[in-house]
Formats: sequence, structure tokens, C-alpha cells
Amino acid sequence: MKKNILFLLALALGLTACKEDAKSFKVNVSMTNGNNKTVYLQKYVDNEPIIIDSAVIANETATLTAPNDNPQLLYALKVKGMRGSMPFFADNKDVTFVGDINNPQAVAIMASESQAELDAYNEQLDQFDLQIRDLYAVMQQAFADNDTILMDSLNKVGTALMEEQDSFRDDYIKAHPESFVTHYILDGVKQDYPLDQLKDLMAGFTTESIYRDHLNDYVAKQERLEVGQPFIDFTLQTIDGENVTLSERIGQNKLTLVDFWASWCGPCRKENPVVKAAYEQFHELGFDVIGISVDNDEAAWLKAVEEDQLPWTQVRDVDNTVSENYLIYYIPSNFLFDQNGTMVAKGLRGEDLTAKLGELLQ
Repeated sequence: MKKNILFLLALALGLTACKEDAKSFKVNVSMTNGNNKTVYLQKYVDNEPIIIDSAVIANETATLTAPNDNPQLLYALKVKGMRGSMPFFADNKDVTFVGDINNPQAVAIMASESQAELDAYNEQLDQFDLQIRDLYAVMQQAFADNDTILMDSLNKVGTALMEEQDSFRDDYIKAHPESFVTHYILDGVKQDYPLDQLKDLMAGFTTESIYRDHLNDYVAKQERLEVGQPFIDFTLQTIDGENVTLSERIGQNKLTLVDFWASWCGPCRKENPVVKAAYEQFHELGFDVIGISVDNDEAAWLKAVEEDQLPWTQVRDVDNTVSENYLIYYIPSNFLFDQNGTMVAKGLRGEDLTAKLGELLQ
């Protein structure tokens, strides 16, 4: 009986999609255990989800409506109170969600050709993730047993698996340069690629898309953040409410490190003593640091500054504007500028920071 119902839904979907003059499409929800739950239809604009319709599930069904728009747009169905959402491509055609609201991972999305293309890609990619997760479970046991020989062997297997997964993704992108879904896939992982490799993959694209536009914008910003480029100015407030403007500080020192971090970031907190040691060693020679916290919690930020006894200027990027300008996807992250405001290095951690400072100041 279930197969018949799904078939009828799919047939209805196909008949509706044939109406060329339709000015909107519907999202049909059929969810067991969903009665009285509110569902939201979201549309992604500039990578941000915007709610465009909502409905309350009654008799295990609900219908939402979206106006026809760019068929490349990504949508998502979100259930109130549930973490995450269920993204999908619609191609401006009716979409049907069928499943149990308590098991969103198993919900069937009868959507567009573009969504089917993305699903097929993700199914293949998931095979690598399953193998990596299984391997990780074995590695945890080997670690508990203090079996270093097995750990080394498993680590090599894991590294090879991840390299194979990366190769699969690269090969897929190269093999489907005309699809906006391919552009979407690369846009989602762009920060994982060195700039030259990313540009090489993009060079093979044969069509335009909104996701290709995102990638072009990202590349332009990354090129603006290459060694040899001038600083991007900002003004942020210190703990005491004093405004700090980068352009006013850079000329006062031979080298200025702009260091992004947060109280909740373990690697950042481990790196703070390294930066502190470098500061104490080279400050008198003309080295200064501006620490930029991306903390949302001001109290946690202030506590971390006190606990780590950080002597340099500390400011907080409250609205993430500076972090966005500097394309901060990971922390800790830093940029080193000379007295003229030219970037001389970036991503310096551990001994690399001390070595670079010693090279430039001694």
C-alpha cells in the first residue's frame, strides 16, 4: 500500500510540474507523529535561510507554497523545535516530503532532477564517511588498549580513505562542469582548498550559476588576503570601550599580528602561550599584537583574557564584520603586517611564528 501511495504522490507531482504557467510551487508534507508541529519553508538568499511560509501539520499533512524564482535556489524544510533542517532543490516544481518526523534522516524527499543529482552524489560520498566512522571506532579501542602499532596502521588507512574521498569529489566536479549542483558542491567546501587548486577546478566550469558567482566572490576576497597585499582596515572596541583602528596602529610598529581567537576554542587557548612568549621576546624590537575575539559571550571573553594573562590589545568582533572581511572559517587564524601595512605572513603557529619574527626583526 505504501508503494501505491508514493506512486500516486509522485504522479501528482509530475502532473503539477507540467503546468508551465504556474507562478508558484508547493511543498507537500506527509509526516507521521507530526500533528500540531509547525513546519517552515526557508529560501536561501546569499547563503542565509529566510522563512517564506509556514504551516501547522494536521492529520499528518501540511502544504506550503513558494513563488517561482531562480530554479537554482536552495530551499529547506524546518520543523519547529528540531535542530537543523532538510535542504532541497526544487527546480520550481512541487516537492513532497514523506516520513516520520521523529526520524528526519530517513525522510524521503521527492523533489527535482537537481535534488536527485545531489542525492546521488551524497550517497556515494557517504560511503566514505561510513568507512571512516567505522575505522574511528576501531582506533578508539586501539587507543584505549595503548596499541601504538595498530594506531599507526589505522591512521595510515584513515589518511588514505580521506585522500580517496577528496579525489572522488575532485573527479566528480571535473566530470560535471556544466551542472549548477556541481558549483553548489564546490561552493560548500571551497575553504578546504588551496586557492590555486580551487581556481583550477573552477576553470573547468562551462556554465554560469549563482554558486559560481559565490565562488568568484570568494576567490576575489582570498586574493585580497594573499601575502604581499595591504591590510583591510577595521575599528573595534577594547575591553575598556576604547576604539582601536588597525590603520592607526600598524605604523607604530615594525610588525603587527592580527590574531583571531575565542575563549571556547581549545587550539586557540593552547596557542595563546606561544603568542605570549613571542610577544615578550620581540615586543621591544617592534612587534605588537591585536587579538580579535569572535566570542558571543563577553563575560567568557573577559575571563579567558584574564586566565591566559594576555598583555596585548584585545578587541571583540561583535557582529563578525571583520571576521567576514578576513574570511575567517577556522580559528586560531592570524595575519602579520609590516610597518607599511603589507602582509608578510599568515597562519603562523607554534615555532613558525617565532621563526618568522626572528627572521624579520633580528
